[in-house]
Amino acid sequence: MKGLKIIYEPRGRAREYSSLAANLYRGCSHGCKYCYAPSCLQMDRLTFYSMPQPRTDIIKQLKADCEKIAGCKDRILLCFTCDPYQPLDRELRLTRQALELFNQFDIPFQVLTKGGMSAARDFDLYTKADAFATTLTLRDGENSFLFEPGAAIPSDRMAAIQVAHERGIETWVSFEPILDSEAVFRLLEATHKYVDLYKIGKVSHFKPPKPIDWYWFAREIVARLEALGKRYYIKEDLRKHL
Repeated sequence: MKGLKIIYEPRGRAREYSSLAANLYRGCSHGCKYCYAPSCLQMDRLTFYSMPQPRTDIIKQLKADCEKIAGCKDRILLCFTCDPYQPLDRELRLTRQALELFNQFDIPFQVLTKGGMSAARDFDLYTKADAFATTLTLRDGENSFLFEPGAAIPSDRMAAIQVAHERGIETWVSFEPILDSEAVFRLLEATHKYVDLYKIGKVSHFKPPKPIDWYWFAREIVARLEALGKRYYIKEDLRKHL
């Protein structure tokens, strides 16, 4: 979409998740060790983690974009290069302002976060056209803290997506990056009753803590998803192993 400042069309791996997206912050204090965003934004990793800031005139520019594409039918994803519910958003509430703009201009959205129950404060803004998603990588909080020290623990993320489901919001889970295949299977078993869709991709530019047989994993996760009758999307990097 030409002439837009904040809303953009993702490329590559990101486009498999959404055709449109917006990033509200520059930097993210979740500190995920596998995060690709610092390299993508050409930022020092420590600065990216320790000094997140709202993008300049973000709400003003986002409103101008929304005016141009009012009534758009494609969902806009928040966010790819930051988390919309990182701790800074508790103070600034930019995510809520963004969702209000999407509602005002009749633009559907989807939110992908590791912020857990902090995201529930905005569930009142979701319509039937919108979706809430969370990234799940590891099952227990101790291991999660090693790789995602600033993010909500897995149980908090699962609680958020269950609450969203109970409120009639469409839900999906991102199993990407995959750090531990057994953890993914446990997460699937724990969440399948309240998750509408699963999106699964490998890990890139980061070495999992233990080797993963991708050919075996790809077939096993598909078999389990189909046995549960779940909708799923296998990303291209994993699909080639089927």
